[in-house]
Amino acid sequence: MTGRHDAVPRVAGGLLAGAVLAGLVTQAMRHRRVVRGRGDESLFETGRRNILAYRLTEPQDSVPSDTPVLVFESAMVSTAEHWSWVRRSLGQQFPTLIYSRAGYGRSEFHSTEPFTLESAVRDLEELVRHVCGHRPVVLVGHSLGGYLALRSAESMRDLIRGLVLIDPSHPGELLRSSAQAKGAEQVTFGLVLMPQSTRLGLGGLLPEPSWVRLLPGDQQDLCNDQYRDEKLWTAAKREWRATHREFLNYDGNLPEFGVPVRLIAADRTHVTDKTASDLHGEIVAAATQGDMRVIERAKHDEILLNEELASQVSRLIHDFMHNLDGRHSAAKEVS
Repeated sequence: MTGRHDAVPRVAGGLLAGAVLAGLVTQAMRHRRVVRGRGDESLFETGRRNILAYRLTEPQDSVPSDTPVLVFESAMVSTAEHWSWVRRSLGQQFPTLIYSRAGYGRSEFHSTEPFTLESAVRDLEELVRHVCGHRPVVLVGHSLGGYLALRSAESMRDLIRGLVLIDPSHPGELLRSSAQAKGAEQVTFGLVLMPQSTRLGLGGLLPEPSWVRLLPGDQQDLCNDQYRDEKLWTAAKREWRATHREFLNYDGNLPEFGVPVRLIAADRTHVTDKTASDLHGEIVAAATQGDMRVIERAKHDEILLNEELASQVSRLIHDFMHNLDGRHSAAKEVS
C-alpha cells in the first residue's frame, strides 16, 4: 500500500508536467499560425522599426482617381480581421486599406521607444503615406481606433477628406464617466493576467469567445488563434497603459480636425452609459460638418462583428462617402 500511495504524487506530477508541456507545444503551433497570418498581407517597416501587416484592395470596376481610400483603424484587442464584414461590403466600390497595429496578428512591435498613443498615430501616418501616396483617404476608426483616427487628422490634413468614427473612445471618458472608470479597473486587472497566462501555454484553456462565430467562416480559426495567443494580450496591455495614462491626464481639449465627421454609435453604449452620448456629441460638435447616427440593438463590439449590424454600418459609411464626394465636387466647381 505504501508504494501505491507514493506513486500517486509521482503519477499526478507526471500528468501535470505532461499537460503543461502539451499546452506549450500547442501554444507554439498556435503562435506560428498567428505570425503566418492569412498569407496575403504585405509588410511595411516604420521609422520605429515596427512591422505592419496590411492589405490594400481595389474595386474590380474602375473608380475615379480621386476616390478616397477607406483606411480602417481597429479597436484595442482587435486585428484587421475584425473589419471583415465591413470591408467585404465596401470594398466592391471603394479602395480599402486594413492593417493590424504593431504587435497584433502578423504585425510586430520592435520599437525601443517608450510606447505612447502618438507612436501609434505616427505608425499609421507612415503606413498611409507609403501605401496611398498622394491619394485622398477617409479614416474609419472603431473604439480606441476612433480616437487614433481623430489624432491622425491634423498631421495628415493634406490627405484626409473625412472621418467615420464607430463608437469611438473620448479622451475624457475615464474622468467623466463612472461606468468607464469602473470598466477601466476591470480592464487593468484582466490585462495583468492574460499576457502571462497565454505565455505559459494556458491560452488553450480559454473558452472560445462567442463573437468569433459571428465572423465570416474563413476568418474564425485565425481570430480564435489570435485571441488565445500571447501577442494580442501583450499588445493590448501596452496600449492600455498608454491610453489609461493619457486619458487620466486629459486637458479638456479634443484634437483638431477640420474635416467632415460621421459618428456611428451603438445604442447599447448610450443606454448603459448616459455620459457616452454627451461625449460623442462633443466630438460631432467639434467637427466642421458632423452628424451622429445610432444603430439600434447594437453593442460596442458586435456593431462590427455581427453581419446584420455591420451591413448597417457599411450603408452609413457608403452614404457618407457619396455625400463627401458631392461636397468635394461642389468645392472644385467653386474654386
